[in-house]
Amino acid sequence: MPAHLRFQSQTWATHHVVSRCIQGFAFLKPTKKIRSITKGVLGFALDKYEEVIQLHHYVFLSNHFHLLLSAKTSQDLAEFMCFFKGNLARELARIHDWHGTLWQKRYSSEEILDEAGLKEVFKYLTKNSVKEGLVDHPRQWKGLHGYHQLVMKKSVSGPWIDRTGYYWAKQRREEVTLDDFTTECEIKLTPPPFWSDLTNSEYQDLCRKLSAEAIRDALKERKTTQAMGMKKVLRERICKTRLTKGGTRPLCRTKCIKALKAYQKLYFEFKARFQEVSADLRQAIHLGLETASICFPEGGVPMFGGRYSPD
Repeated sequence: MPAHLRFQSQTWATHHVVSRCIQGFAFLKPTKKIRSITKGVLGFALDKYEEVIQLHHYVFLSNHFHLLLSAKTSQDLAEFMCFFKGNLARELARIHDWHGTLWQKRYSSEEILDEAGLKEVFKYLTKNSVKEGLVDHPRQWKGLHGYHQLVMKKSVSGPWIDRTGYYWAKQRREEVTLDDFTTECEIKLTPPPFWSDLTNSEYQDLCRKLSAEAIRDALKERKTTQAMGMKKVLRERICKTRLTKGGTRPLCRTKCIKALKAYQKLYFEFKARFQEVSADLRQAIHLGLETASICFPEGGVPMFGGRYSPD
């Protein structure tokens, strides 16, 4: 089935974002170097888009990652993910000496409509690494996991390397090293809008409670009682094909039927209008028109970033 169109029903909506490595390859295997560079790229991306993106929870396994974040608009989310995934892919390609596509398809995102849906996603992210039988508790996972910040209260940061600045400095024959263009960037987490009225203490208590429930449920649900352990995880081959779930992600996350139907109505009205405008734009391009009166509906990501040039 085709993926859903990028859509956000309101300003500052919360999303569950998922992205996977091609063929299930373990490009994100949590070695010390990969952990470090991933922290730096994510931290820098959050700093760059701090006015339009807020991160609440995250987890990176060997072959995919999840983000729980809020975006001002759907366009802002798309630009943030393009920047983050593009820069992370370039760093991972250097580490693995990989040439070609690193990510499998595009990222998926599901707008979260209510607190019940938020709790479900929060617990699902926390289960990762435990439900797969990799470790018995998120604190044992050596890779990036929001549990380390939200519950264990650890500060998480990594190096961001300005490779463009380094390249041009070398072109000018300056005596520089990569360290001269490396900045330590922290991953900053904020409470989701649904919980923004909680005090710091109340929010920490809620995170502990939901995490404890998630870990307990994950241990009950998983098929194996013996965890693989980090040593075995780190010994796995990078280019070992792993089965990944197919199909289309949910359109949104909610436990309320009324909210779901209202969202579906908005989305399908948006989709019909988007397809109509897209057809008009393709026709204008086909005819070689120098100007075209095209207006994409609000809530989505316009084709070509909203720019049209027949040249």
